[in-house]
Formats: sequence, C-alpha cells, structure tokens
Amino acid sequence: MSRKRITVSENPTTLLLPQELLDTLGIDDGDEVDVSIVDRTLILRPLDEVERAQKIDAITKSVFERRKTAYEELAKGAE
Repeated sequence: MSRKRITVSENPTTLLLPQELLDTLGIDDGDEVDVSIVDRTLILRPLDEVERAQKIDAITKSVFERRKTAYEELAKGAE
C-alpha cells in the first residue's frame, strides 16, 4: 500500500498517481478510466476492463435466461 497526500493544484482537487501504479493498472496518459466508490473505497479501472466486464455480465444473463427452466429443474433435486 502506498500513501499519497491530496493537494489542490487546480479546481477540482487532483490526486497524482505515480507512474509505477499507472503501469501496474495498464493506464497511460490520456486514457479514460472508470472511477467508482464502493464502501468508501475508490476503484479505478481501465475502460476496456469495464467494457469486458459488462459484456461478460450480458452473456451470463443471456445464458441463464435461455436455460432458466433447466436450472430450476436442477435446483429441485431428485424427487
């Protein structure tokens, strides 16, 4: 874990991230990122990762919808 201090450089306030952290995340200067907060935790993800997760969610929902009856039968178990 790395500690960083929040400072005001312009309006709005800016958080400077070290290049090493950006490299680890696969983020380059000028890239767009998804920023979200979960339980007071700031989450920063490259957009391609977000788009990939959305596609996987859509595919998963589609498969479950198509096979809903089969899953319901399996959930009942042996009679």
